[in-house]
Amino acid sequence: MSLPVQLQDDEKVVRIIKRHPLALFGRIVVFVVLLIVAAWLWWWLRSLAGGMQVMADILMAIFVLAGVGYVGVYWYRYENDLWIVTSQRLIDSTKTTPFDQDIKTATLTNIQDINIRKRGIFQTIFEYGDVICQTASASGHTFEFLGVAKPAEVLDLIDDQRALAQRHLGPVAPAGNTP
Repeated sequence: MSLPVQLQDDEKVVRIIKRHPLALFGRIVVFVVLLIVAAWLWWWLRSLAGGMQVMADILMAIFVLAGVGYVGVYWYRYENDLWIVTSQRLIDSTKTTPFDQDIKTATLTNIQDINIRKRGIFQTIFEYGDVICQTASASGHTFEFLGVAKPAEVLDLIDDQRALAQRHLGPVAPAGNTP
């Protein structure tokens, strides 16, 4: 797998994280429900007399094509949304279309707070959720790992890599206390 960024000297990929497959569940359920309603509507319109059969077929074809396009775009986004934990930084790469890519990075030593958020019965039962990392930047930038499997393990991994990176750099003097 090619990485969306060039690694720095002595930087190693620790883990590549993707969304949990059940993060797609809500979108799939909505699409299936809409498909059932559309099929029922198509059947009802075809049963009417007076040329509604052709209109029903055209509307159903448009709906199916739009649905396949929607599922394809969402699948592409699912496949191309990754978070990379390296020995030196966090990388958030989002590619929503082949022509639109957003990459954010943060040095592990700049990560201040790491939180987990699990909402709802599915995230609790199937052990997936969000990992939110707050950086030390002036803007208070956050990295949100949304819908990842085993968020507690991801939190521990980031925390361990952050501690290793801080030990590698040695003690850092607090701001404002320079001689």
